Amino acid sequence: MAAIIGGIGIAHTPSMGMEYDRGMRQGFDPRWAPWYEGTRPVRQWLAEMRPTQLVVVYNDHLNHFDFDAYPTLALGVGHSFRQADEGWGRRPFPDMPGAPEFGMHLATHLVRHGEFDLTVCQDLALDHGVYSWFPYLADAPWDVPVTPIAVNMIRQPLPTSSRLVKLGRALRRAVQDWETDDRVLVVSTGGMSHQISGARFGISNQTLDRYFLATLPQGLDALAAIPQEDYMRFGGTEAAELALWFVMRAALSGQARAVYDYYTFPQITGCGVLAMAEPSIESSTESARKETA
Repeated sequence: MAAIIGGIGIAHTPSMGMEYDRGMRQGFDPRWAPWYEGTRPVRQWLAEMRPTQLVVVYNDHLNHFDFDAYPTLALGVGHSFRQADEGWGRRPFPDMPGAPEFGMHLATHLVRHGEFDLTVCQDLALDHGVYSWFPYLADAPWDVPVTPIAVNMIRQPLPTSSRLVKLGRALRRAVQDWETDDRVLVVSTGGMSHQISGARFGISNQTLDRYFLATLPQGLDALAAIPQEDYMRFGGTEAAELALWFVMRAALSGQARAVYDYYTFPQITGCGVLAMAEPSIESSTESARKETA
């Protein structure tokens, strides 16, 4: 039986990706160097966890879908997923490897047992919702296959927080029904407090961001009970994307614990990351680390 071994919640932003590329060439801007350094422990932890499958929950920013057809939930089933060109050309990274059999299993289970009506995509271009943070956590070429799940955070009506919690729990059941020894890690990525349009352009709320990071490991129900409109009111319109992090937390057991978190505010939006592990998996990883030390 496959098992979910842990999860990561992480912010995304276009500038995060561009600053990575610039930083690798000529050194990081002082505003962004703390984010790069702050992700180093997650990078090491992820390598030690040795996942064999990644499920990545994100939101597309009108770079694959458009308003003519924008699904609430879309799951990618393919051998690979290409990088979207967001208007400044493709960055120097390869396509993401996929796992079509695993992806189809998740889709089938979620539709038949989880009561989720998914749009299943053979072709799914991934934008900065995935590519902005991924290079911080792993070197290309990437060998762990990715199953992307795109969630509508662009146009009303948005899926409710309770619906996203149910999606996480349904994902857990689907993984446990996958008859392999896969080690599955769930990543949810959504922007933290920010607003990029309208009269409140540039608004942010670092207090909200830090509270969210500190509360999510053991306070999922309390955070999910906050109306999404309140996240928007106090953190800017795009703070609603924090609801995507609920999928990751709900996919883990109640005993999962935070092993690392970090937050900084380079510009426009807060950048935070939270790594969580199941206790049995973390114990075995720690034992392996001591044996090789």
